[in-house]
Amino acid sequence: MNLILKVSLRYSIIAFFFIFLMFFISILIDKNPVVYTSNIVFIGPLIAIFLFLAIKAFKQLNQFGLRFWQGFSVGMLYTIFFTILFASFLVIYANFFDEVYFDEYRQMIMEKLMAGKDMLVENLGEDGYKEYLKSSESSNTRIIGSLSTNNIIIGMLVTPLVSLFMRTNEPKA
Repeated sequence: MNLILKVSLRYSIIAFFFIFLMFFISILIDKNPVVYTSNIVFIGPLIAIFLFLAIKAFKQLNQFGLRFWQGFSVGMLYTIFFTILFASFLVIYANFFDEVYFDEYRQMIMEKLMAGKDMLVENLGEDGYKEYLKSSESSNTRIIGSLSTNNIIIGMLVTPLVSLFMRTNEPKA
């Protein structure tokens, strides 16, 4: 297997393992795991840390160092693999085990929208606000898609930075 794929897959599985643990620890301490494992304050740094570790591991294993494109490839593949694992787990959990946490997540979103009603009505108008409120009553699939999109965006923002700073400078002739 290609080194880029191998490193990306390995670190995405390790990062997923941490999310998986966090998910069930949240349940044990009676917190909504969908809210806590999808929270940008938690998942953003976790994605960034393991993305950095994946690129660093590739740099150490590759005898020719690290070029920007290689770091970018490792980072994006890591992000995609991690997102697929995370989304698959959420789909399985929602369909076979428990939908209560998704209902609570939906309710939390609706409460936030209703709390910001004045600002939204001012920006969207009354009819626009009602349409926005109606569209926020999402299915589990839509929620999982939204959370997955957030993960991809985080990876897309962090990957170029890490790749740029970790790259090996080419030797001067």
